[in-house]
Order: sequence, then C-alpha cells, then structure tokens
Amino acid sequence: MKKKKVILSVIIALLVLVLMFLSYTLFSSKLYFKNLSKKSDLEVFTKYKEENVEACYGTKFTCHKVKYTTKGTVNYKKIGLYKVSYNINYRNKKLSKIKEVNVIDTKKPTLKVTGVFDNVCPSGKSKDILINAKDNYDGDISNKVTYTIKDDYITYVVSDSSGNKTIKKIKIKINDSEKPTITLKGESIIYLGTSSKYIEEGYKAEDNCDGDITKNVVVSGKVDTSKAGNYTLTYSVKDNFGNSSSVKREVKVYKKNDYNPENVTGSVIYLTFDDGPGPYTAKLLDILKKYNVKATFFVTGYNNNYNDMLKREVDEGHTVALHSYSHSYGTIYTGIDDFMNDLTKIQNKVKDYTGVESKIIRFPGGSSNTVSRKYKNHIMSDLTKKVEELGFRYFDWTIASGDAGETKDTNKIISNVTGHLKPNAANVILQHDIKGFSVDAVESIIQYGLANGYTFAPLTMNSPVVHQKVNN
Repeated sequence: MKKKKVILSVIIALLVLVLMFLSYTLFSSKLYFKNLSKKSDLEVFTKYKEENVEACYGTKFTCHKVKYTTKGTVNYKKIGLYKVSYNINYRNKKLSKIKEVNVIDTKKPTLKVTGVFDNVCPSGKSKDILINAKDNYDGDISNKVTYTIKDDYITYVVSDSSGNKTIKKIKIKINDSEKPTITLKGESIIYLGTSSKYIEEGYKAEDNCDGDITKNVVVSGKVDTSKAGNYTLTYSVKDNFGNSSSVKREVKVYKKNDYNPENVTGSVIYLTFDDGPGPYTAKLLDILKKYNVKATFFVTGYNNNYNDMLKREVDEGHTVALHSYSHSYGTIYTGIDDFMNDLTKIQNKVKDYTGVESKIIRFPGGSSNTVSRKYKNHIMSDLTKKVEELGFRYFDWTIASGDAGETKDTNKIISNVTGHLKPNAANVILQHDIKGFSVDAVESIIQYGLANGYTFAPLTMNSPVVHQKVNN
C-alpha cells in the first residue's frame, strides 16, 4: 500500500512538470517569425519579393506584431545562391533567421532551324540551313547546337548553362550535287625563259560538304624548261560524294630574245619610251638587260638629274632618239625655226653625253597632234617635210599603252599593249619611262611577246616607217 502511494506521487510530480513545460512553451511570450521559409527558388530575371512574413512577440497562440529588418541582397539577374538575414530587436530581445534564396533558370532555350533539307551533306552540313538558338540567360548560343543524323532524320540539340535542353528533329534527304572548287595561287599563265626552274606556286581546294580537301588534289602534266613551248598542268580533285573538278595552268617557256640587227622581220615589237630619262629609267634598263631586249628612248633635255642614263642606254645597245629639249608646245610649235632650235639643242646634248649623233625623232604629241594649231596652223605639215629634208626620220606608234593619261593601272597597260599586238607586223609601242606604273608593266609585256613568237628590236634608220595622219 505504501509502495503504491510512492508511485502515484511520482506520476503526479511528472504530470506537474509536463504541465509547467507546456504552459511555458505555449503561453510564455517570445520573439518568432511567421511564414518565413528556410529556402526558396527564384526564377532568374524575376524580382525578389518578401513573403507574407510577420515578426511576432507573444505566445504560440498570440502574435503581437513587431518591426523587423533584413540584411543581404538577391541579384535576380544572376544565377546563384543568396542569403538574406531577417532580424528582430524588441524589448532587449533579439532574433535572427537566415533564409537562402536560390536564383535559378528553368526556361528552355529557343531553337530555330530553317532552310532546304532535301540536299543535305552526308555530314549534315548545308549552306542552305540556318540555325539560330537563343537563351533567356545565355543569349545567343547558336554555336552550342549539336546534331546527329540517323534514319533520314537530323536531330538538333542545344542546352543552356543550366542544363535546360531543346530538341528539334527534321526529316532530311542526303545529297551532295555541288562540285568542289580549286583556286590556283599565282597566275594561271606563267612565263619562263628556257633553262629556268619551274616552281609550283600552289593551290587550294574546298568543298561545300568536306571543307578543305587540298590534300586530295592530283596534279598532272610536266614542264620542260629546257625546250621552248607551251605546257599545261591540270589540277584535279574529287569530294567524298564523287563530285570532281579541275583547272589548268599554262606555262609558256620562251627562248631568249634573239634580235639580229641585220635581219629584223616577222613579228616584231619596238618598245619606245618618251620623256626620259627619269627616276625609273635605271629600273627599266635592268629589266631590258635581263631579257636581252633592246628598246628606243625618245629623250628630253630639261631634267639634268639623270643625264648619266643617256650613256648607259647607248652602252647597253639601245637607241637614244630625240623627242624635245623643252617639251613645251608653246615653244616648239610656233615656227619651224623654233622647233629646229629646240631639236638641235637636244641633239647636241645627246651627242655630248653619248658621242652619238642621233637622227631619229618623235614629235611631242606625235605627228598627228592637233594642239599645235593653237600656236600655228599647218605647222605639223611643214615640220614633217622639213625634218625629212634634213635627213631625220620621225616615228609615231601603232599601239598606245594608255600611260599618257588614260590609266595608272599597270595591269590595264599590259592588256592595252598585249591585246593589240599584230603578228607578222611592226608593232611600235608608246610608253613613258618617267612613270613607274608603266615601267612595272614592261616585264610582263616582254614575257608575253617572247612566249608568243615576237622579237624585240630598237628603232634604227632602217626600221619600217610608222607614221600617223598629219592633222595640222
């Protein structure tokens, strides 16, 4: 009986303690937050808003709302985990709670594929297919698109930095009907002197499906520089689908100029240069020497900076002819005596520097010029008769290079000359060695002429007469 009383007393004591604890827990006043979660997700680019958070002072069943503060920011424009501290300071009591905000991206990127799908390369490549992929967070991610081909379908896949994936599957037809292209490096026509060494300048082959296929190019043909002649090299290539292409390069091997002053017949080119000597004359003489080509220089006398070129021209076998001392139309075309005085002056200068008395002349502007009318009517008719009576021979030209004002393009000058050459004829070319762009054309003109059977010669007193119609 006594033992039962003890047990009962213990039970009652425990019940009292439990009631006291519950009373303290449920009915004692304290600080706490309502509706504050420990962690939440926030879609990127969505502004962070606080939940319906309430700060309380009271019991479990009563809430006396008090003020609270927050510390920490959430960059809603950048994916990541952010922490925000919620704080209460009331009646000397403090409470802080940390909330984690996870800024995430759950939106799939957009994937747009447009084009024609009935002519797709075996690799899936096609110039007609345009791919555009954009993500709300990463921006343009077109370069991240991958694709696979299986069972006549091409499947495009793109994923953004958060792992959101978009897939697009399209039915296709595998085909490659486009030929590859071959581009030759250097010129398609190459000129070489006999005994020269042919050096391949290279080539490049590309295919719409296979990309760079230069390594597949096969070159056929041979160049024998020991013999003059025309040689053809053929460059061929085939893509993985069987399409093939080829291009050709012509190599023209020519003999050295075999000018014989005792026998100048057939297809002849007379290179003539007016108004020099000048700053480009030395370069021109080097080019002529390289090819054993002799030319004719119709010189002037007003520029004394290059007088040494006159002697070099004669020493290297060229013809130094007379153009004008002053090259002033207003001086030389006012009368016969005025012209002859100017002509005698340049003739004497040439003789002083070279020891040669030249009797070959070219009228400034040519015998057909009309500018002389401005100074004296019929002066050209009188002058052409007068100079021949005195034993001079004047030469005009059959081909104007265009360097007198028509163009400054070296390639245009080359085509102007080579495009108007006539075989089995005397072709007298007009150029100016005081113009660098014209001198730059000479080597190509020589190469073309030699490769096409022309002989280069200087004008002499025995050369075929080339006169234009006198218009004044």
